[in-house]
Amino acid sequence: MEDEYDLTPTKKAKQVLVIGGGIAGCEAAISAALKGHKVTLIEKK
Repeated sequence: MEDEYDLTPTKKAKQVLVIGGGIAGCEAAISAALKGHKVTLIEKK
């Protein structure tokens, strides 16, 4: 099942920090970036 998201660009971009590069972290980072936010994704070595 695929969910739909409102990816309308934001009027004011924010800096977003996502900790964890798993499936959920990557999805969160992609969604935020598509909305126009500046995303930093951190994953441990």
